[in-house]
Amino acid sequence: MSDGSPSTAIIGAGFLGRELARCVSGPVLATTRTGAWGDGDPPPSVSLARLDLLLDPDAQLDALLGDVARVVICVAPGRSQDRRQVYVHGVARAIDHLSQRSHRVARLVYTSSTSALVNVDAWIDDDDPRWPDDARGQLQREAEALVRARCEAAGIPWVVLRLGGLYGPGRPLGRLYRSAGDAPLAGDGMTATNLIHRDDAVAAAVAALALPSARSGVINVCADDHRPRRELFAAAAAREGRPPPRWERGAAEPHGKRVRNVRMKSWLGIELRHPNHVLDV
Repeated sequence: MSDGSPSTAIIGAGFLGRELARCVSGPVLATTRTGAWGDGDPPPSVSLARLDLLLDPDAQLDALLGDVARVVICVAPGRSQDRRQVYVHGVARAIDHLSQRSHRVARLVYTSSTSALVNVDAWIDDDDPRWPDDARGQLQREAEALVRARCEAAGIPWVVLRLGGLYGPGRPLGRLYRSAGDAPLAGDGMTATNLIHRDDAVAAAVAALALPSARSGVINVCADDHRPRRELFAAAAAREGRPPPRWERGAAEPHGKRVRNVRMKSWLGIELRHPNHVLDV
């Protein structure tokens, strides 16, 4: 890496990536599809560039990613973009460019989602081999497998951060509940939640970038709190002075997948700032 070059590239400076760019040490390159920083201007340590993994020419990728030591890919499809094109073809293109460099990337971190996990009524570990049944979850799992295969073939140390539902400043938990008038919500509301505050997700990404090169793997990133939606929706409604929503069925025992965060704590050393869900953000 040449002097003055960014040491870390964050491809996809959205809700998570912008805050990560602020927290990573050293010069940072942050990219968005538009070249705009969502809430004003980036901090002085962050260089902002426009990058579209699907449309930009190879020379643009080479110019931006040619010297960075560490890369975080946290892309999300735009309104007019195909999810498969972004998560599979776009991510593959980025890794292929990184693998062709004369000097190896020290670390690649890819942010995935707990939707990549099978939806069963059980606790789910980091290495659970089962794939989900739904198309979106299968696409996330396919992207994870691609990251692993491409990075291992290129000798790039990799980490997949499988994030729970993100919330935080500007994206409060209250958004989960939108009044449906008098109509009851579907189901019983007792499905377990798997969420993570943005600040804890950022801490996990920073720690993943600093892992020793010999360590690669998938890490679930979720809070300790798995309260069912029924409880969270009622609490969110109460904060806004509204009655709790009605459900099609009465309350039962909590059910659904509960994602364990053991590796997040043992590998990354994360002490959650928000182990329980926070409503007032």
